[in-house]
Amino acid sequence: MTTLKVKTDSKKYEIHLGHGLVDKISLKSLVGKKEVLLLIDNKVPKPFVKKVENNIKRSSAARIKLLTVNASEKNKNFLYISKIYDFLIKNNFSRDSLIIGIGGGITCDITGFVGSTFLRGIDFVLIPTTLLSQVDASIGGKTGVNHKGFKNMIGTFNQPKKVIIDTSCLETLPKLEILCGLMEVIKHGVIADSGFFNWIEKNLKQILTLKPQYIQKAVKRSIEIKADVVTKDEKELGLRAILNFGHTFGHALETIGENKLYTHGEAVALGMLAACKLSEISDDFSEKSSERISSLIEKTGIDIKLKKKINHKKLIKLMQSDKKSNQGRLKFILLEKIGRAKIKVINNNQVIEKAIKRSLFY
Repeated sequence: MTTLKVKTDSKKYEIHLGHGLVDKISLKSLVGKKEVLLLIDNKVPKPFVKKVENNIKRSSAARIKLLTVNASEKNKNFLYISKIYDFLIKNNFSRDSLIIGIGGGITCDITGFVGSTFLRGIDFVLIPTTLLSQVDASIGGKTGVNHKGFKNMIGTFNQPKKVIIDTSCLETLPKLEILCGLMEVIKHGVIADSGFFNWIEKNLKQILTLKPQYIQKAVKRSIEIKADVVTKDEKELGLRAILNFGHTFGHALETIGENKLYTHGEAVALGMLAACKLSEISDDFSEKSSERISSLIEKTGIDIKLKKKINHKKLIKLMQSDKKSNQGRLKFILLEKIGRAKIKVINNNQVIEKAIKRSLFY
């Protein structure tokens, strides 16, 4: 087991990483005599959930309740989440209770949001079960729900009590889920560590086939990069925005597709390609480096074809409504070189349109 420590202004916590970890790790000190709610994504295999439940039963938990959720972008809203509040109230959960979220990125977001807001805040633990949630959604304390088609428009910054990452559960995932998570892994190399990017290029086959030592290194280094950024800028007042590389374009694509046309990973892949082109046009990022990034994304096998013709002016308008914009001014994460990113406000829509047209959107 590898233990990584995160220290933010608001909280210190540990991330435990290992293969087959939910069988091995002791949860006694974490659970204590608390009442525990297991908030479970309905796509998580039942044997994995049972392992977590049995582990908790070995502690002194006062009570364990299970609630299964249909974790989807469609259900990531106040109306659906109110059902979780109703369950907590009906079963007399208190501020001393503990919520443990088991599932992918949406489940992590929902768990964190409910934990942040129920009774003005109760402790929560995340057990992410997808590659995307292990390297991104479970790290950093961002929680949120969608509102009227806009992703994560309402949310909080609230760090978990602990994160437990068991890479063995990745073996049960469909290939697309692995590819979606891999886009975030690639992103981390692109924005912060050229050596890590080189390693991904060299070992892509082993990562895709989930060879334990390779997938654990990919997850571990991604966590280290994100945790380092979050430690320096917990509430995205500056540096943390670099983690949004590809997401300004990506979130707009998801919104246009009503969260049905593209998975998050596919949208981020397309968004990174557009961000690379924008870096070339507006900031002298080398075409050769841009081609290396696009080549690596293509080699993963993720679908980077536009699934529906898009009006680029509408795409820009959606980006201006995104939470990452400032008074309608678009703030992009651009690349100086592989391994170094920066934040830049671009007011010239023609430059943005040019990047869209020159990327794989058209």
